[in-house]
Amino acid sequence: MGRHKYRQHASHLAFVVLLACALPAGASDDTLDVLGFRNHHPFLQIFGVPTFQSAALATSGRLKFDVNAELTNHADSGGNANEMFRIDGETYAFNVSLRHRLWQRLEVGIDLPVVAHQEGFLDNIIKEWHDVLGVSNSNRSGPKDQLHFLYEVDGVAQYEITSSTSGLGDIQLTAAMPFKEATAEDGSAFAMRTSVKLPTGDEEKLHGSGATDFSVGLYGSTRTTLFDRDLGLSGFIGLLSLGDGDVLPDIQESTVAFGGVAAKLQAMERLGIVVQVYAQGGYYDTDVEELGGDTFQLGIGLDYHLPNQGLSLALAIAEDPLSDATPDFAIHFSVRSSNRRSAP
Repeated sequence: MGRHKYRQHASHLAFVVLLACALPAGASDDTLDVLGFRNHHPFLQIFGVPTFQSAALATSGRLKFDVNAELTNHADSGGNANEMFRIDGETYAFNVSLRHRLWQRLEVGIDLPVVAHQEGFLDNIIKEWHDVLGVSNSNRSGPKDQLHFLYEVDGVAQYEITSSTSGLGDIQLTAAMPFKEATAEDGSAFAMRTSVKLPTGDEEKLHGSGATDFSVGLYGSTRTTLFDRDLGLSGFIGLLSLGDGDVLPDIQESTVAFGGVAAKLQAMERLGIVVQVYAQGGYYDTDVEELGGDTFQLGIGLDYHLPNQGLSLALAIAEDPLSDATPDFAIHFSVRSSNRRSAP
């Protein structure tokens, strides 16, 4: 996907953000919940792109939390006359997101990640599943369940990992300002979110980039109905400014655009179906698409609100329908506080 095509996607996302604020209202509070996933490509997840969020902020007097775990399987390679790139293995990411309304016009928060890169165990399962679906397994012809992350130029390794790693990732501090908040009568919301990513992770293990990143984005959400079912729609677009990192610094970009759209249909009283798309620009200046290409991640999942607990559980899968720089397969699971004012 070229730069021009990505700019077209960004303009479409901006339109969706504006559209989300203009749609009619009418559903329950937790229809604005989204899945807090992100792209865990090992060379991209080190940067400070925020997790997927909506325009719904924490309720005054209540701590909003999201504890999520993601398992991402990697099996990709690419190259040209001078460069060779390969990622094979699995990344396990555990993240605790906390949000609190400090004042009426300000929400503050923190994301605390733990990252592990391992040999994994899903290669055979995914290969057999692809065979059932008739999907190519050309990138899965090598050794099974091994760990090998490699980028080399002219036969010289610029970055290589072959041993399992685990540890703290790069912590993010967040702030959000509501421009318009949803009410029982009007379900539309609009907010600005910002974040600062601190270099707390080990860049040599691909747990962080070794630099401070800053992001800012505009978020819009609404509640409406579809076929007499509650429907939540969200969209956002933003820009990520990258600090001078220590991972492939010679080809690292300085800014990256990002954006996303989400729809959550409340199929049953407590069960919602969520579909999300998260797109990002390229992080590295290389024509090896598996490393420097734009990303496009599709997530589909179920969200269940626990009775009398004020909690929601979510289970989802993420795929790469269009781009080579998005992991082939990921599983997302989360436990979070519900946006419902009270449990029925």
